[in-house]
Amino acid sequence: MHSALILLDKAIEMGHQELAHLAAGEVDKAEELAFGRDEVLDEALKEERLAEPASQSLDTLLAKLLELKDLQARIIDEATRLKQGVGTQLRQINQEHKRHTGYGRAARPTRRVQSRYISRNS
Repeated sequence: MHSALILLDKAIEMGHQELAHLAAGEVDKAEELAFGRDEVLDEALKEERLAEPASQSLDTLLAKLLELKDLQARIIDEATRLKQGVGTQLRQINQEHKRHTGYGRAARPTRRVQSRYISRNS
């Protein structure tokens, strides 16, 4: 099998794993796989790899690249959904913090005004 196709298959598998980690919310593992997948793709698309005599047709290579393109689009969609979810959670936490701060102020008794100056008239 053409070595570029083998590397593209590996990149596709890594992309599926990355998508699964993103769906599970495991961003650190997904990031590691994304960088690893990038390195594999760089290796697969080097000129010397693509110049090797191909036992498979160019159609197979094109099909693998299109599959990678679709997979990348799904990964981007999942990452965008995850980012929006985190943004929503941060806004909710900020609102809760403001609410709790308000409760704290309302629960504390107000201090009487105390003058630090001594009146000469007294």
